[in-house]
Amino acid sequence: MAAHLCLEEAEVVRLVLEFLANRELSISQLALERESGVINDALSDDLLFLRQLILDGQWDDVLDFVQPLEDMEAFDSKRFKFSVLKHKFLELLCIRSEAGLVQSAELGVDEMVACLGALEQCSPSREHYNQLCLLLTFPRLCDHLDYKHWNPSNARINCFREVLPLVEKLLPSPVKSPVSVQRTSSGDRLVQLLIKGILYESCVNLCQKKATLPPSSTQDDEFHFAELLGSADADLSLLSWLQCLPPEVFSYPFEQKVLNVDIRQLVKPFLEASWTEQILATPIKPRVFPHSAVPRTPMSRSLIMASMEGGLFSAGSHPALSGCAKMALSMADLSSSIADTSPYICPNKCH
Repeated sequence: MAAHLCLEEAEVVRLVLEFLANRELSISQLALERESGVINDALSDDLLFLRQLILDGQWDDVLDFVQPLEDMEAFDSKRFKFSVLKHKFLELLCIRSEAGLVQSAELGVDEMVACLGALEQCSPSREHYNQLCLLLTFPRLCDHLDYKHWNPSNARINCFREVLPLVEKLLPSPVKSPVSVQRTSSGDRLVQLLIKGILYESCVNLCQKKATLPPSSTQDDEFHFAELLGSADADLSLLSWLQCLPPEVFSYPFEQKVLNVDIRQLVKPFLEASWTEQILATPIKPRVFPHSAVPRTPMSRSLIMASMEGGLFSAGSHPALSGCAKMALSMADLSSSIADTSPYICPNKCH
């Protein structure tokens, strides 16, 4: 007996992408998306393009793209802008803390001031704005408890998740295709398939054991599961054997049993890296949509300044800043000076 099973590697990639996304392994997820050209999302072309702009850190282009929606009453423009500008601001803070590591990209204060001013206009409350200003007082972004595990990849994915509910009904697909929905992985499908595969191999082993060993040695009720990293080949022996059984066998009463699966979560290590290099790098672009449609420029190009006129983050030269922001910038300068001179503070690495 022979049968033919067709597997598409693109669907296997979607399984892996969902697994990585569910566990917030964002760096690996985005790297796999770029190398394979596969995305595990059923989104319209407009939403895919918007998603890629965000993942590439093209913050100005993101705001330009949704500008036609601002006249629509259903679009919460203020909330959308705050989410996008907040993530841009966090990347500015990261670059500032690592400014000594990247000599080719000098960041001036003007971009920070403009971002803070825009955030003040669209902030949900004064408290939200003050909390962002407070981040300026930390030598490193990861020193703040809320951003202890921050990295650009994870932050950009979270940004898209935040804004998606605001625009998904305004940028729908022209024709909703049920096929596209079915071709996305969901429900932790990879893990479910692994569990079912282990059960299948375990059932094959049990059948072989009962068929080849004397009944006295197979009376124990203990069921041994196959190893996840085993090397057994797949075949149709079990199916062929089941088809040979008489129909009345399938009417035998049996006890329904519950399978309890204990998934031991991966303990992710702290990551030591210069995130500025990732923020300002020109990303790998597969020649497929939406990557091919995004401008071929470095990530967050608006963060790169041509010169350092006025120096780094000088609060005194920007009277337009609010009192909270001025004080935070001044404290940030002091913190940076202390970090540069103290042998007990490491100023240039985020974990």
